[in-house]
Amino acid sequence: MNKMIVLDLDGTLLRDDKTVSKETIDILLKFKSAGNEILFATARPPRDAYKYVPEELRDNPIICYNGACIINGKEIVYRKEITKQDTLKVLQESKNLGYNQICFEINDKLYSNFDTSDFFGKAPSQIVDLENLEFNNAYKVIVCSKNKITQKVVENLPNSCKGIITDNGKLCQIMDSQASKWNCVKGLSKKIGIKLEDIIAFGDDYNDIDLIKNAGTGIAMGNAEESVKDIADFITDSNMNNGVANYIKGNFI
Repeated sequence: MNKMIVLDLDGTLLRDDKTVSKETIDILLKFKSAGNEILFATARPPRDAYKYVPEELRDNPIICYNGACIINGKEIVYRKEITKQDTLKVLQESKNLGYNQICFEINDKLYSNFDTSDFFGKAPSQIVDLENLEFNNAYKVIVCSKNKITQKVVENLPNSCKGIITDNGKLCQIMDSQASKWNCVKGLSKKIGIKLEDIIAFGDDYNDIDLIKNAGTGIAMGNAEESVKDIADFITDSNMNNGVANYIKGNFI
């Protein structure tokens, strides 16, 4: 029976310098050539996801924004967005709690009300008045803080939204309540005829928990958060030590 591997990017497939080793690329190509499937799943937007997936592997679908959209060959084939009304509610509630550094992801562009370089480095963003920004829907709202974000941000979200606190508590990523990596994986696996028990998922952060918990086999990276390791079926080596390639090589090649 054919298998499908689902790979988070940052902290999983990507090394700390955002590259992928040649060994890992070669192992994944061998896995695919044997008739198996590869799927990427990331919190990143399409513009970044496509940039960081190695060129040799870009013919595979990529789940972006933690499941708010899927791209295939740069084309968006699925989307689940937050309405403008609820996006602005999230903005106001976050500010009421004292979190004033906010970003909106709209149509594969990042809009913010502050300089985001401390959080996203050189990633381009457009600084605007978010309250008066013209838009229809948003893929994601990101609350940023140099201090750890509390669960109150998540608890005060509209019912149509959900939030995940990541990056050591410095970001709260907010999406439509039905958007998740796992929901996308389920839909794609059904479409291509892969059984859920034949899905092998790799991840390292809180936004990978649902994916790793529900996949047929859930693999936590050696550098993963402890809560991710706790629910994983197996723990592989770190992202800096070819953890993905080592597991695949040891079990499928």
